[in-house]
Parts: sequence; structure tokens; C-alpha cells
Amino acid sequence: MSRPTAPHRAAGAPRPPAVGVDVVDLGDRRCQGKAADTRFVERVMAPVEAEAIAAAPDPDMALWRLWASKEAAFKVVSKMEGGPPTFVHATFVAAGEGAVLWQGIEVPVRLEVRDDALVALAWEPPGGSGAGVRWDVVTPDALDPAPDLELEALVRRHLHEEERPPVHSRPSALVRLGARRALATALAVDEARVSVVCPVGSAGRTPPVARLDGAPVAADVSLSHHGRYLAWAVRVAVPSP
Repeated sequence: MSRPTAPHRAAGAPRPPAVGVDVVDLGDRRCQGKAADTRFVERVMAPVEAEAIAAAPDPDMALWRLWASKEAAFKVVSKMEGGPPTFVHATFVAAGEGAVLWQGIEVPVRLEVRDDALVALAWEPPGGSGAGVRWDVVTPDALDPAPDLELEALVRRHLHEEERPPVHSRPSALVRLGARRALATALAVDEARVSVVCPVGSAGRTPPVARLDGAPVAADVSLSHHGRYLAWAVRVAVPSP
């Protein structure tokens, strides 16, 4: 059975529906005991969230579930708003575990734990429970095509020229390879035709975008890496009937 292919996105066409992902390595020593850091919790959480963390059976897990949800939702809001808003964590407030609210916008969120990797997946509504979103979380060694290569050589050999500027570490390079492979699968095209590009702009303020043959495509992509884990999510726009 053939898979539907997302077409190139025409100039001026609506952007594809947004997706956001965030991963937290729960085994990272900096994550352990952080719920006891009252100043940190008060800075990044709304009062109702801080209360929920304090009352939780596992405060650290409660903290990082909320944190990852906010981060993933921020990535979605950044695309919905046409650029990243000022990211004040406490203004992104969890509505239970299924959504995050920001200035009247409700972003659906789903959380999963694989080993020590906590993954938050957020998407622009509508979208049910995240149907149509492809995501994965892996360790770098599971993805590295050339572990013996220095970073500069790895980037030159395996990333398209337009993908290279934002790469700042090996995880930063590898997560792009994973996302690119997922995009190629979702679009049913050869991976060589796909790229994950960050437009020119301030570091950390330009979300990655999907390209097919160098042109915009009706798909969105999100990247995250922390500690021992890399995560990505892709969402292909479903053509209107």
C-alpha cells in the first residue's frame, strides 16, 4: 500500500501544523533533587504547579513532567505566533497532564517515559491524541553513523551544507540525522532530498523547518537533546479533502 506524500508548500501557503518535543534525562544528576530547590521551582512554575509538585509522591518526576510539557508547548506556540514569545516558564501553565495554557492558547501535550528518558510531545490543535505525529527518542550511540569521526568531519560528511550552521555539539548533529530520517519516511522520499534547516536568526530563536529538495514542504519538525538522549518529532500536514 503506497503512503501519501506531502507536497511542496507553495509560496504564501499556510504553514504546516506545528509540533514540539522536549526530552529530559531523568538520570542526569542535575535533575535529581531539583524539586527541593524552592527558588528554582518558584521561578519556573505557577503557584498551583508548585503546590502540585510539593504534594506529589515523587516531586522530582512531577517537576520534570511539568517542565518538559512547558518546553514542548513553547515550541508549538513559537510557530503559531510566527516567532518565539518571551519565554517566562511560569506563564505557560499546565492544565492537568493533557495540555498547557498560554495567553488563551491551549496546546495539547502527551508525556511518555522510556527508561530514564521523559518525553513531552505537543502539537497544534486540532490533532486528537497526536495522530499523524511521528517521534522517537534514542541514545546517541544508537544513531551515530561514524563514532570515530571528529564532530567537524561528521558534520561535513553527513549533514547538508544548509543544515550545518546551528550545530554546536555531537548530539546537536545526531538529532538532526534522526529527524531527517523520520521526515524522509513520513514523506515517502529518499533521505537525500530532505533537510532540517534553521533559518538565519538569533541562536535558539529560530525553530527548525523541514525542506524537500531545498524548498518548503507541508511538514513540521522539532528537535530536543538532553544528557544521554536525543528526541525528535515530525508532523506531516494532511491534505484537505
